[in-house]
Amino acid sequence: MISETGDTMLSAQGYAPVAELYTGTWANVNQGLQGTARDILTTYWQHVINHLESDNHDYKIHQLPLARIKKVMKADPEVKMISAEAPILFAKGCDIFITELTMRAWIHAEDNKRRTLQRSDIAAALSKSDMFDFLIDIVPREEATSHAKRSSQAGATAPGPSTAPMQTAPHGVQPHQHMGPADYSALGQHGMPQDQEYRPQPAMYPGTVQSDPTAAYGQPQSQMFEGMYAYPHLPPQQV
Repeated sequence: MISETGDTMLSAQGYAPVAELYTGTWANVNQGLQGTARDILTTYWQHVINHLESDNHDYKIHQLPLARIKKVMKADPEVKMISAEAPILFAKGCDIFITELTMRAWIHAEDNKRRTLQRSDIAAALSKSDMFDFLIDIVPREEATSHAKRSSQAGATAPGPSTAPMQTAPHGVQPHQHMGPADYSALGQHGMPQDQEYRPQPAMYPGTVQSDPTAAYGQPQSQMFEGMYAYPHLPPQQV
């Protein structure tokens, strides 16, 4: 059987059959396809017909294992006996079905500028032809459009740098807290002298910088932390 590449080359050279000739049972051969994709499927099916009608067949060589085919056929409880030629015909039908579905899915992947088949490509290929309606329970039609919706919504729902989930206050600025007025009436009840209530305590370490309550928030940090990390006892560096 001629592969998809051969069908593509023949259809590109103008050897594709006229699509209007396929009517009746063959009307769904190129259903849902247009342009070059329609010619490729038409050429493929014409080769399948020519191969089945004119070529000599070796029934001992199969594309699919007959044991697996028989197991699938016996899954039907109404099947009691299987004739010798039934698995051969069933295997050939499965071969044609898999090839056509792969070609249709590949056409959809190329239309979306991709070189890898995805599940959404198979779902889209099934949705373009009525002869695949029996697979509606296996691959729902909604899955054909789910991939396109996810790709279109990905850019719209992506959070930008200004929409962070948590907003932190600037460095050095404490958030405002709603607190009631402080009650200092009980300070005088512990025997503390009045002149020591608000007297600033001496620095515990010499290098600690005393905060200036009158300094504004816009004061440069170089002046605020000046001398904190100084090392006055180090000797000068020899040049």
